[in-house]
Amino acid sequence: MKKMFLYIIGILGFSACDFLETDVFDDLSETTVYNDQKSCEAGLAGVYDPLTDGKLYGGNLYLTFDAGSDLMIYNKQYSIGTTMLCLNNYSTVDTNLKNTWYYLYTGINRANDFIVKMTDKPADMCGDERNKKRLLAEAKGLRALYYMNLVSYWGDVPLRLQPTASLDQQKMKRSPQIKVYEQIISDLEVAATDCLAADEWDNPGHITQTTALALLARTYMWMSGYPVYADKWKEALECARKVRDSGLHELVQAREGINGYQQLFMDMCADKYNVKESMFEIEMYGNDLNITRESGSFGLSIGITQGCHTDPDHGYCYGFYDGTKILFRMYEDTDARKWWNFPNYSFREDKSTGLVEKVYRTENDIKQMEDGNAAKWRREYEVVRPLTQYSTSINVPVMRYSDVLLMIAEAANEVNGGPTQEAEDAINEVRSRAGASKIKFGNYDLVTFRELVRDERARELCFEGNRKMDLRRWGKDYYEYRIKMLADQNIISDPNSKWDGKMVGYSLLSGTNTNIKAQPAIEFQSKHIYFPIPEAEMSTNTLCSQNEGW
Repeated sequence: MKKMFLYIIGILGFSACDFLETDVFDDLSETTVYNDQKSCEAGLAGVYDPLTDGKLYGGNLYLTFDAGSDLMIYNKQYSIGTTMLCLNNYSTVDTNLKNTWYYLYTGINRANDFIVKMTDKPADMCGDERNKKRLLAEAKGLRALYYMNLVSYWGDVPLRLQPTASLDQQKMKRSPQIKVYEQIISDLEVAATDCLAADEWDNPGHITQTTALALLARTYMWMSGYPVYADKWKEALECARKVRDSGLHELVQAREGINGYQQLFMDMCADKYNVKESMFEIEMYGNDLNITRESGSFGLSIGITQGCHTDPDHGYCYGFYDGTKILFRMYEDTDARKWWNFPNYSFREDKSTGLVEKVYRTENDIKQMEDGNAAKWRREYEVVRPLTQYSTSINVPVMRYSDVLLMIAEAANEVNGGPTQEAEDAINEVRSRAGASKIKFGNYDLVTFRELVRDERARELCFEGNRKMDLRRWGKDYYEYRIKMLADQNIISDPNSKWDGKMVGYSLLSGTNTNIKAQPAIEFQSKHIYFPIPEAEMSTNTLCSQNEGW
């Protein structure tokens, strides 16, 4: 499998693509950088590079930041009393907040620097005019992605569009979300025109035209919800339709008796590409035993708990995260996603051999199940050897075609004031692949179909990093209601049900929490809908204001 980032270039730590066989530069002056196609490609790889770090898609954005939602919780009882983002008991000096903010702006600053330097370069230094446009378009698409993460978790943020070379340049007020979204849209429109088409790459490690269109659809949907309420549903639908109508994307279907949904993630864990469905992935590489350090934590921090170090084919997994009882109850028995996102087996070590075997749950065990490990990424399919306790080579999906189909279903419902045949077809394409029952749009109205799509997004896209933003855009009260459901995970997953205020594992008299899975609800305050601006930013950027409540 080709990986995007293999070379550390110069003092800035820029990475390049292995297919370029880029040399290491000792000097990043104007005379040695961006003076030929190889150095231009290396510069773009440097813009991609922060995405792989554990502070971004290598860990925080998918795990630390998105846990504590109605779908995924941290599960280690020994951490009760520990300050953690996913427990809603953090402060403005939280290290993960600071590091993720810094790395997002590092990516933005690299994009800004690359765009400024490349804009006036002669086309022949970039290969040709078409390649120069592609390089700039990918950089702008990446800048948009970095800002999408910032606006998702922090709301209003400083909108920096020029390279920051001094503390004076860093001082900047926060821009309203609508302004940030407008810049994201501007960048993605360039990417949707000037990036390469998806079928011009043999891997999903680059932003393509249809990836940019899908990110545009996502952006318009976010804008249409809380707190902007810009009513961009029509634009979201048009962008998602363009992806569908391109004919370049489709869902992975069953192979050799294995359901297509399960096959997709088996392949992802085994470093195999399915570019028609997995449209854009953050490319991880290696096992943290080499100088590249481009590996991640999928299958290690999240996955099926496995505590044996000695089996060469079953990697260690901490299994810090569980899917919730709320999510577990959303699935029909025939839905293949249920037994991929939750495990129907555990691992047992044979002490005499140091090897691991699967132990499948009995029918009675299954009946007693209420939740379980968030099992979407499984190390048993990992191909990089040796398997280590430090990291994995499993890629991270940012955009899948099933998300596009669900965006079509959601947007069509909103645009037309109720579900349509188009919305039914889109959601049924996702459900049918999984083996779930088909729906008829005539059985739903605007509100009930809206809830159906919300639950379908949970079933299909759980543990893929966007749940909290989905909850947020669906409304401040909705966000709070869904988080507080964790206080009693016995609540049924029914849109008409009401949380009764019970707090399992929590004593109102003593004020002590004995169930860490309930803690995100117990600690929740209205201010937690957005993270606080990190104290490190506030101390150096004196023009920056703080989020409400912090």
